[in-house]
Order: sequence, then structure tokens, then C-alpha cells
Amino acid sequence: MGSFFSSEQLRHRLHIFLVGIGGIGMSALARILWARGHQVSGSDRSDSATLQDLRQKGMEVYVGHHANHIHEDIDLVVYTNAVKVDENPELIQAKQLGIPLIERAKLLQMLASSKYAIGVSGTHGKTTTTSMLAKIFLAANLDPSLAVGGELSDIGGSGYDGKGKFFIYEACEAFESFLKLYPDTAVITNVDADHLDYYGNFENIKKAFTTYLTHHVSPYGLIVYNRDNEPLREIVDKQKLPHAVSVGIQMPADFMAREVELSEFSSRFVLVRGKEEIGTFYVNVPGMHNVYNALLAAVTAKLHGVPQEVIYRTLSLFQNASRRFEVKYQTDDLVVIDDYAHHPSEVSATLKAARRLAEKKGAELVVVFQPHLYSRTLSFYREFAEALSLADRIILTEIYPAREINPGNVSSKLIYDEIVKLRGNSRLYYFASLEQVKEVLPQIMSTQAVLVTLGAGDVWKISSAFSVA
Repeated sequence: MGSFFSSEQLRHRLHIFLVGIGGIGMSALARILWARGHQVSGSDRSDSATLQDLRQKGMEVYVGHHANHIHEDIDLVVYTNAVKVDENPELIQAKQLGIPLIERAKLLQMLASSKYAIGVSGTHGKTTTTSMLAKIFLAANLDPSLAVGGELSDIGGSGYDGKGKFFIYEACEAFESFLKLYPDTAVITNVDADHLDYYGNFENIKKAFTTYLTHHVSPYGLIVYNRDNEPLREIVDKQKLPHAVSVGIQMPADFMAREVELSEFSSRFVLVRGKEEIGTFYVNVPGMHNVYNALLAAVTAKLHGVPQEVIYRTLSLFQNASRRFEVKYQTDDLVVIDDYAHHPSEVSATLKAARRLAEKKGAELVVVFQPHLYSRTLSFYREFAEALSLADRIILTEIYPAREINPGNVSSKLIYDEIVKLRGNSRLYYFASLEQVKEVLPQIMSTQAVLVTLGAGDVWKISSAFSVA
């Protein structure tokens, strides 16, 4: 699409325009490009703190997408799969001017091609595992380049251009983006059914991961994977990948977490390899899912020569990326937590961790859930209902559509009706807007509560209405 563009051209100072520059993934690349001396501009459909930060750095950023943002002085236009190429006026204008267009993932691959790349993929846990690895490598003074799917306070955003030899990034499976990437080490958290609007069925997702592991990972590198995840285990076993290193808690694996202990805000495990006890690790985030994330990060770092004491110290002090079990407010009577969970498995994992905290405090667990995408809601409304039923009180708000148009009669009420089947309509609420939720929330919550806001849309506005105590 557009004119040909090569990695070699990135060695020269270019003017690069990013469509959707305010997104987590795109803003990461914007920061890296800017640090490497390129002129960077871009647009997004609405203003945000991210756009304001990019402006302060000196980038020209527009609100709204218009053809007149694109001119002949621009050398390259970058877009995400969420953008409709034939409808976006900036991409249409770029094509008319003969300016090269490339997908975000292709640019990420170009930026990482001169480094030793560690790509973290999987349906759940990518951002937390990437964040753990990023902080471990930073603490080890390895100065890695980073492209993380969340805001990290350590680097002031989601992207960082380090001077060291490593480039750690998220290799996202959505739209088969990770099939544009060629990491030296692939870290795989799990394989689950998601993005069915693109893949159609679970078999196609497994085929994409199979292609990624067999054709996109350097034969001289590593695959570090979670052997407890059955679909992933089957892929690795079937392909007989010689450079795969497994981690696990339940299934026999090369590295295993033993004596796992879960607390309200943290966890602990003993790392073993065969009969060798490597050491005890403390993880400063709750939940069994985060034990897996920490296990993958610790083993990956160890295999790349990071001293064990650095890994231990970083995990014990670990502060997650924004919107990952982020405590927004805390008093004796109320804890408010915000989380990005938007898949039934993630909702279940987050609420299990929150339940542990609620039981410790003798409090009621209240969840505000905003489904993300019509397609995902339609595919998983039964599973969402089951996962949300872990809470004492459930507040549903309407679907955050993101890039999608309602195919017809798809609503959060699908989830509502399923919950009614499971447990009746007691302590179950539906409100069409977040504003309505804000108004009634004080009356719905009991005196002592753990409130969790869940979703990949703008449900965070509910938890942000509380000030951090």
C-alpha cells in the first residue's frame, strides 16, 4: 500500500505521521521515533493527556482526522488495524500523494530490527508481563528500548528508546499483528479465544500462534511459554520446538513455581528447576494470574543473564502499568480498584483477586463492568455473566463500541439476562450511561465495599471520581 518503505530509510531523519497517535501502541512508537531524531506528527479523534504530553515534547498533534493534515513533506504515514484505510481521509490523501503507508506492527519491527528483540504475546497478561520484564531490565542497567501496552511511570509513558541491545515489546495477536514481528525471544502467556470478530473461531487463533512460533521466532533465540495453558502446550508439543523453555505451576515444566501463597495485594512462590531450588520470589501484585506473569518474567530475565537479586528486588517492589489492578482510592471502609480486564478470563482473574481482599476486610465486592466491543459481547455474554457472578453486587453499563458499529440489538442486557438466569436479579443493576452509574453508585454500595471498575473503554472515569487517599 503506497510506495515501498524500508528499514534502511529509518536511518535518516524523516517526517513521520501517525494516525491514532494518542493510542498506547502508537504513542509508544511516537516517543521512540522522536528520541531517534525524527520529526513526528499525528492525529487522534479526541484530545487526551497523552496528546498533551506529546505536544509538550514538541510534536505537532491534531484532534480529528482531516486530509489537510497530510502534505508532501511527510515521508511516511503509520496506521493501526483499527483504522479503516479506505475511509480515513488522512490515509486517502497519503495514497493520492504517493506517501508510503505502513501498519504500526511493521514499523515496530523496523525499529526493533537492529536490537535483540523480546516479544511478549498471549491473549491475557501481555502488558503486565512486559512491564515486569521492562522494569527488571531497567533495574539491571541494561537500558532496553520498550514498547509497552500501558503507561509506565518509570519511562513516563508506553515507549522508550534505550541505548542497550535489548528491545522489549508487546507482540499483540489482534488482527494477526504479531505476524509482522520477528522476535529473538518470544514469551507466550497463554492462548485463549478472543478477537473472534477477526479470527472467526478459536482454531484460527491457534493457527496464528502456531505460525508465529514456528516461522517468526529466531531459531537462535528462545520461546518461553506457560505450559499450564492447554492450547499453548498442544501447539508447542505438536511443533516439537527445540528452543522452547516451559514454566508452570500445575503441569511438569522446566521451571516451576512451588509453595504459591496469595495475599490481598501480593503473592509469593518458590522457583525451582528440576530438583534445584532457585529461590523465593515475592510479587507486589495480587492474583494467581500474576504469579504466572511473574514466573514468565523471572525465567526470561534469568535466561538472559539478569542477576537473580535484581529480579527478586524488582518483583518485590513492582508497580504495575496503569489500569492493571490499580488502587485508585483506599480507606478503612472503601477500596476502589480499576482494571483493564475486558475478556471473561481476565474478569474472573481480577475478581478472584479482589474477592480475597474483600473477604479480608469483611467487605462487599461491587463491580462496575463496561463491555468492550459488540462482537466480543456477543461471543462471550454467557462467560461474562459467569465471571461477573463472583461479585456480590454487579453494575452493568452499556457497551463501549470502540471501532465497531452495532450489528443490531447487541447490548449489555445480553449479559444482564444471563446473570438473572444464574442468580436472579437481586443486587444486579443496569444503567445505559456512566453518568447514571455515578449518580446511583453511592446508594448501591454498602458501608464497607471493595469497588472494582472493569473494562477497556472509559469505565475508568468512575474510579477516577475518587481521589487517591
